[in-house]
Amino acid sequence: MATKTADFEKGQQVKSEVEAEISAADRALGASMIASGIGSLVLGITIILSEVSADFKTFLTWHSGAGPLSGKTGLSVIAFVVSWVLLHYAFQRKAISLTTSFIVTVVLVVLGLLLTFPPVFLSFGG
Repeated sequence: MATKTADFEKGQQVKSEVEAEISAADRALGASMIASGIGSLVLGITIILSEVSADFKTFLTWHSGAGPLSGKTGLSVIAFVVSWVLLHYAFQRKAISLTTSFIVTVVLVVLGLLLTFPPVFLSFGG
């Protein structure tokens, strides 16, 4: 029984050493990278929603000169800032490597980018 307890304590110590290796700057960078991916995905989703719903398109018209583009980009920036703050605090407790952050970011940006292509968002608009 004593060896299992020692192994468990050793495993906890190794885990905390790995988390300590990821610096505060890397945690902040990872949070900002993933937040930028979330902002990109929100942009793609708002484009789809504005094609599907005329009411949502009207809601997105924050400035008459820019039309619904002002709301689409505005919501994307808001999503980026809010997710950056939330992820910054979440990454203070849980260390995530930059490689993982980069992969998540690339997936989110690619999904957001795909949703902005006319053949994709026009297929939802009918």
